[in-house]
Amino acid sequence: MELDNILIISKREIQRVVARFRGESGPVALLVLVVALGISLLVSRQGAVLGKGMYRVGVPPNGPIIQDSRFKTVTVAGSPEYWLFDQKAIDVYIDKDKVLTRNDARSIYAAGALKQYLEKQELARITDEYEIDRAFPLRVEVNYLPVPTGGASMAQGPSLSELVEAFRATTNSTETTAATGTSQSGEEHYTDAAVREQIEKMKRDSRLPEIELDFMSDREIIVPSLMSPPMPFSQVAVTFLYVIPIFFICIFLTSSFIEEKVGRKVAVLLSAPVTPLQVIVGKMLPHMAFALASVIVITLLLKGNLLLALAIFIPIIFFVFAIYLVVPLVCRTFKDVTFVGMLAISVISSFLLFPPMFSGVSDLSYMSPLTLAVKMYRGEPFGLREYLFSTVPMYFVFLLSMYVGSRILNEEYLMGIGPLYRKAAEAIYLIINRRHIYASIMLLSLFLVPVVFMAQLVILALSLNIPLPYGLGALLLAAAVVEEAAKSAGIATLLEKRLVRSARDVVVLSFLSAVGFLLAEKGLLLISLSAVSEATLAAALFSSGMLFLIPLLAHFGFTALVCLLTNRFGVRYYPLALVAGSLVHLSYNLAVLGMIS
Repeated sequence: MELDNILIISKREIQRVVARFRGESGPVALLVLVVALGISLLVSRQGAVLGKGMYRVGVPPNGPIIQDSRFKTVTVAGSPEYWLFDQKAIDVYIDKDKVLTRNDARSIYAAGALKQYLEKQELARITDEYEIDRAFPLRVEVNYLPVPTGGASMAQGPSLSELVEAFRATTNSTETTAATGTSQSGEEHYTDAAVREQIEKMKRDSRLPEIELDFMSDREIIVPSLMSPPMPFSQVAVTFLYVIPIFFICIFLTSSFIEEKVGRKVAVLLSAPVTPLQVIVGKMLPHMAFALASVIVITLLLKGNLLLALAIFIPIIFFVFAIYLVVPLVCRTFKDVTFVGMLAISVISSFLLFPPMFSGVSDLSYMSPLTLAVKMYRGEPFGLREYLFSTVPMYFVFLLSMYVGSRILNEEYLMGIGPLYRKAAEAIYLIINRRHIYASIMLLSLFLVPVVFMAQLVILALSLNIPLPYGLGALLLAAAVVEEAAKSAGIATLLEKRLVRSARDVVVLSFLSAVGFLLAEKGLLLISLSAVSEATLAAALFSSGMLFLIPLLAHFGFTALVCLLTNRFGVRYYPLALVAGSLVHLSYNLAVLGMIS
């Protein structure tokens, strides 16, 4: 019976969407979507095309060939000064070993871009033509030792471990140290030159039989000055192909809720023998099906890995739909929904699309699942930890959104008037089960951890642009405020509603909130440490110690301080109590960071 109700609501939702597309705005909206998809597809196929042919470079007959899409080469057989200065048909002119320019901004910019291109070409030429032992440019030659199988004999050549044992048996500690290096993790590394030198010395001293150290034929020469990681612009454009239809479809879901909310059709729908959860699932199901179909179609067109694409984009669909479910339920008018919806698009787009631009540069890029899609289209591998780090918070946000939506989907709340913070407080009050207050507070704190986690990741990414001492302080303070608000908001709501009055109950609820928060925090911490621990500020934020008792007492103390102050002075002073608890939390984080460092 429940499934029948959901299917009936879904069928009604499909009819409503089809009816809207029959109107005058339907073809226009569809045209805009197709144009956006076409532009994104064009960019994904051709790369960064915005600068293609930006500068015109004049060259003499049989002049140099410039293989850079930013420059369009023009052969100038006559007077170059005429075309450069009088006609301004070209921006720069290459005259043997000189570059002629005008004194205007465009010509100067063209000369600067041409200089960078020629420098890179020259470094590449030096790398190919000059021997590795030349001082400039710095080059690293990587050779690989063959790894013999278990049955290989010494006649086939000694393995690296056998050479090391021979070194340790025949040389003193000083000589051995000269041939090896030790990494921060304690692992020994053996350099090519040091190994050869040690073997020759051992041969001269007649302490080692004649050994030929044959390296594998394939070698790799790395020039650090040429190894700037490329920006994955084309791959990010491909991922944008997936995001556009998801946003487009979510707009119809939001408009469906707000239309029926303003027209009081929701009250009629809820008067039927259906639950709020059935209404939400029924209205959301066809839109999710459309979004999922768009992912499948785009992946097939781009010849991507369908199963991997589904694994990456399903949590993104859940996350976007979770946000756009709450927006029309909290907002009361079309004007509010438009403003909050545009804000949501900006924030979600930035969160999803900005981190993949640094794929391969910083591990913090894994905060967005689109980084996984970028790696998929670049043919680069990623592990289960990276996948869980990107997607688990989104699944939790979706579950929390569905529960919140099912609790606040009633006529009294939907038609209520008040500022946003009052609507948020009312939503928290409706979430809490008054018959099981203790369990509700613990679960609320637990399910808010993924939201806190994602907010802290955004704060962490922003703080990386600030000098380290100031960035560290701002990061820890903002993280403390977000955490304490998540742990204490439910208790503050109960204090406002007079459901909790005694200090004893406040202390008990603070302890349960700390337990729920810490359980979810440690679970996400196990996933996140491997992905973000390389960043200094990430270590400050997430490396609070894997012990359970001390962090539990700390979380309990901070939350109890905020809630007891609120209980003592009143709910209207809750923001000041939150600041006080956050400052104490900041002091604790700084102390822990000092102990770690």
